[in-house]
Amino acid sequence: MAVAAGKRAAALIAATLFTSTTAFHIAKNQLDAGLRSAAANDSSAFSSDIPTPILEGGSTKAIRLRKQLQEIWNDPTNTSPIILTGPKGSGKSELAEEIVYQLPSWQTKIVHRLTLDDGIDFLDTILGTASHPGLFDDLSVQANTTLVLKGFQSQHVDSKDSLDRRGELIDVLDTMVTKGQFYSTYENSTKAFLPRIVGCTQRPPQYFTERCGKHLNATFIKVPSFEQRKSDIQAIAAAKIKLLERKFGLTNIELSKEGRQRLLDHRWEVDGDSELDSELYNGLQLLASEKKWNPFATDSLEPRHLLVNAYDETIRKRLLYDIPFLRNVIMSPWVFGNTLTYIVTPVFILVNLILFLGPQTREENAALTFFWAGWWPGIMLVFPFLGRIWCTVCPFMAVGNIAQEIATNMGVQLKKWPSWAKESGPAFAFGLFYAILMWEELWDLPQNGALSACLLILITSGAVVNSVIYEKRLWCRYMCPIGAMNKMFATLSMTEVRTFKSNCEGCTTAECINGGSPTVAHDNYALKGCTMDLKNNQLRDMGDCVMCMSCVANCQRESPEFNLRPLGQDYGLPWLLPKSIQSSENMALSQVETNFWLGGIVCILQGSVLLHYLPKILTDFGMDPTIATVGPALDTAFATHTMLAFAILGFPGGLSFIADTAAVPLESSVKVLKRQLTRTPAENAAIKTLYESMLQQNVDVSAAIKEWDQDGDGTVSDWEVKEAFKLLDIPEYEYGLLFNLLGKEEGRTVSSLFDDIQELYFDVQEAQRGSVSLAATFKNQMSENDFETKLTFVEIFNRLDKDGNGFLSKDEFLAMSKEGYFKKPLSEEELNDLFYQADVLGIGRLNLFEFMSILRKNVKIGIQEIGYGYLPLAWGSLTAYWLGLGMQELGLTLVRVPSTFNVWISQGFRDSIPQYVFDTSTIYAVQVSVMLVSYIASVALTQKLCDDNRIGPVRFGTHAVTQSIGAAITLYLMLSPEAIVSAYR
Repeated sequence: MAVAAGKRAAALIAATLFTSTTAFHIAKNQLDAGLRSAAANDSSAFSSDIPTPILEGGSTKAIRLRKQLQEIWNDPTNTSPIILTGPKGSGKSELAEEIVYQLPSWQTKIVHRLTLDDGIDFLDTILGTASHPGLFDDLSVQANTTLVLKGFQSQHVDSKDSLDRRGELIDVLDTMVTKGQFYSTYENSTKAFLPRIVGCTQRPPQYFTERCGKHLNATFIKVPSFEQRKSDIQAIAAAKIKLLERKFGLTNIELSKEGRQRLLDHRWEVDGDSELDSELYNGLQLLASEKKWNPFATDSLEPRHLLVNAYDETIRKRLLYDIPFLRNVIMSPWVFGNTLTYIVTPVFILVNLILFLGPQTREENAALTFFWAGWWPGIMLVFPFLGRIWCTVCPFMAVGNIAQEIATNMGVQLKKWPSWAKESGPAFAFGLFYAILMWEELWDLPQNGALSACLLILITSGAVVNSVIYEKRLWCRYMCPIGAMNKMFATLSMTEVRTFKSNCEGCTTAECINGGSPTVAHDNYALKGCTMDLKNNQLRDMGDCVMCMSCVANCQRESPEFNLRPLGQDYGLPWLLPKSIQSSENMALSQVETNFWLGGIVCILQGSVLLHYLPKILTDFGMDPTIATVGPALDTAFATHTMLAFAILGFPGGLSFIADTAAVPLESSVKVLKRQLTRTPAENAAIKTLYESMLQQNVDVSAAIKEWDQDGDGTVSDWEVKEAFKLLDIPEYEYGLLFNLLGKEEGRTVSSLFDDIQELYFDVQEAQRGSVSLAATFKNQMSENDFETKLTFVEIFNRLDKDGNGFLSKDEFLAMSKEGYFKKPLSEEELNDLFYQADVLGIGRLNLFEFMSILRKNVKIGIQEIGYGYLPLAWGSLTAYWLGLGMQELGLTLVRVPSTFNVWISQGFRDSIPQYVFDTSTIYAVQVSVMLVSYIASVALTQKLCDDNRIGPVRFGTHAVTQSIGAAITLYLMLSPEAIVSAYR
């Protein structure tokens, strides 16, 4: 019995591997016929001992599916239609075959299978004509027959005639299902249709009940997609492997842990069942080939055998799998809990004492030297490799953790994080960082040990105060100025800690967030869970993750991963390559959650580098360079120093903001003028006729989309455009003009076409008003709707996504009307229209990219959406400057130790202490290299962000020129001879 069932399921899986639709169905019917013959000799061959793989799994959806099928088989007298509804690729075809073979034998003496894609080509043969009967005429009187109907594989058709024929076939089938009747063209009469129908469709049950007009006597089974039952993927794959392995001479093949991970990572959205069949078939084929030449090959499918999700896999190296020893290291309480308590905190206290009590200049204080010449270049070099890991070993929060433990031991009830922290925290961090940089310049902190210690204590105070009031690390995530800087640079990191949602299905403990796992009972630090209160499987970028590894240590499923990945992957790949040579299927939109105030920190950090060269700047402008050395005093010199410092810190941000403000209307003006100069009056008249005809219809968005996308495939073909022109009464002589304007583009969505028509029409209106001047276009552009909030699209999406499922329902989207995001409030009707424009597939929900796309069409793109393009340049400027200081002074730390502790040593002994100082030419070479690389990366990233936000070449070019100016000024100052200015005073 099991063997027969296995052969049947294996044959069906193998049949799905045919690429031709017709070949697929012919092959499958032949295989079914052979298996049916085998079943005649063994009536129990198709028992449920080995059910079809689609029924495998322990999820509630899989259990419900099995129960529904069992109810059908337990009622042998029922002949009502069985309708399997669900998305494409959910396994409806396999379930239909399972149902048929376990129906009573008197219902399945004859089984006919009809695929509707083939039915269109043979419509007369199926329905019959006035001169000859069709297939349905013959079947209608056969009560011992089962008709299996397979839905359309694609909604796309090539012509209006094919659409009409498909509609005729659908109407006949609807009547058969809803009324049990068939209209015979041959007999010119309606008669009962007796065969039992088992149908597969993507249409919901409501479609049939609405057409029936009364209670429908049919059994509906909702088949969930693979995406909705990710937890069953492993069981389904294992069952399919068992059925397929013998074809390749393999036995007892298992799916490795890493192979399972690859399947779970994949998004099974298009044709999950067939795609999984294909991947397992090809994987087993590769494994069988490998075993022929490698006798030591494992009996498991590894990631190298599976091509699904291969691109994602090739850009990541899963370090915890490839280097298992790493997991043991992470599980140690010395990573990072004991280190913070027993090493970081005592050293931090000692350093502060040395800064307070020791000599006050870098030339005599080793601690001060290491702080400014060692810590700064060190942390800048860590960002590209380990992101924000400094925040995990940060001494500020090490003290904060101790304070938090003391407070909780004293019975203090820590509060949940306030809502204002996320909204106002970045602005607070920006303001505090600005003040700290001003303080550093005006009080010359790099040459003052006590004040440097005060700076450390100031930031530590913020950490301690927040730690004894709020749980976990509120200060680090939202308010710490150093943390804010780290957050931005961490998005460029080559490493990540990431969990995919599919791995977390069924988890009820959330130990990765809350802690408390028995695996870390010995580690008080990890026992608290994620220090930043992050849902690791919902991270869009690595900005907030501090790589504390608590989630890795706590999760008993071992779901969180520590991966090596390409630099800056959070911004979408491959952002460093020119767009012309990028592969379109690998181009992903940026996932980084940008913020206006954090973007401002990028700018003031760049300004801080320029500020270190203030004497040189003053000299070049003919001013007294000694102003840069004036200390705190109530006089004009110090006031001048203060104003100059404030202005230079804000200069990069101000320059980019002014450039962007000018570029927005300029880009619109150039675009409008270009189109007006290249368009004929006849074309203008044609587009005006088209757009105004569309407005005069006064139909809702869904009806308008149906007119243009008549086959419902989500795209607009040329024949559909012509049909829409006819419905709108567009003169035939204008068809060619409109096609020339709109272009012929395969796969264009309705919303994209509507955007093009609307944009063309507005250009015509500009021309007819005679407002082709740059000034008029500038004014019109500046009056477009804008955000009232500084939140980015991603932040708005996250706030609207109340259930955190990564999608916006219609109700969640409509909530925008209550949030006050727009300067010109949108009505509920307008938001309704926006929702339907974005929801091209009509599934009633929007993902992030659909949401961002629709907003970009209706509001101006703020500078914060593209300002992160300056991030590599800011990192390069800071790294080049601090490396210069480190290469000059860090190698002198040891020789400064005696003077730090006021210990006398002889000159001979002093000369024997190692001293490392790089020559000026080497320092210049390193600085130039870092600056050039970061400049190129910055321009490339800006181009990528502009492409993501549909920003044109004028605005991108303006920012590229601004970055060029910034890089040139910085390099000019850095390469200034030491005799003119010392930037490391």
